[in-house]
Amino acid sequence: MAKMIQMTNKADNEMSHDRLADVAELYWIQGLKIERVARELGISRSTVSRLIARARKEHVIEFVVHRTKNSALELENRLIQKYHVRVVVADTSDNADNTLKRMAVGKCAAIWLNTLVHSNTTIGVAWGRTIEAMSLQLQQRHLPGMRILQLHGFGNSQTFGENYATQILSRFHKNFDASVRLLPLPAIFDSENTRNLMYQESSIRKILELRKHMNMMVTSVGTPNGSDPSPLFTPGLLSSKDIKVLHEQKVIGNLASTFYRADGSTSDIDLNSRSTGLNRTELMSVATRLFLVASPSKAQALHVALRSGFVTHLVVDRQTAAALLEL
Repeated sequence: MAKMIQMTNKADNEMSHDRLADVAELYWIQGLKIERVARELGISRSTVSRLIARARKEHVIEFVVHRTKNSALELENRLIQKYHVRVVVADTSDNADNTLKRMAVGKCAAIWLNTLVHSNTTIGVAWGRTIEAMSLQLQQRHLPGMRILQLHGFGNSQTFGENYATQILSRFHKNFDASVRLLPLPAIFDSENTRNLMYQESSIRKILELRKHMNMMVTSVGTPNGSDPSPLFTPGLLSSKDIKVLHEQKVIGNLASTFYRADGSTSDIDLNSRSTGLNRTELMSVATRLFLVASPSKAQALHVALRSGFVTHLVVDRQTAAALLEL
């Protein structure tokens, strides 16, 4: 009996947190009036008022005042108007290096994630330096029935190999008390035939089927350009020949091992036929697509991803936000 009461209390607390997040999002983020929030959620106006107060008290929603020009809030509003996606801008200083930017973006993403996930959510998680920064700063929360999927295969280098990706996924598992399903394949196969053969394995098919039914994905954007190129565009994960072909085929970016051109197209790119990344149809079927980017050198690739509709939720640093607004 005591165990049943404990389980009931845990479920009630989880539901209460979800309701606080719903009220906070509708009232402060979407700007709905109390009467409208009450209608949307089927509760009384007085209950909405109480939940609004609780959401602030329990830090479900937090406020920051920016007194400088080009503040994070101003940049957020301008990006929302330009791209029509939901945006959080990490308030990084102008002299922050790439590591500090990644940590700032990762922290904002970790906090935001807790308002986006619910019980029984299935999340596909990519690997990479910005996602790693997020995984180190996750906000503890138990979510019954939550599943974490490896979004694409492992890198094949010492730095970005199996252990690296597994550590990131393990942090999500521990933070949410979630189950984890790994995709024990390389990010890019040597040939399309080899990939197709591996996709016929029953254990792999089950993971790929789960991936088709994700509620959310968390990824970043890679680019061959700038001082901080994506790991997938550097020798070690790809051969020099592969990298040369990517340039010849006008590839400017990738997301979770899916490559794309400046017009947003993904078809007829050789590496996509060998990749374990999502195809375009699978990508667009994921309801919540959270992107984390912490480098202005990735602004062009991110701009294309935004214009192509790949992104629904975005976390960027202040410098990357400003670079996007110049495009």
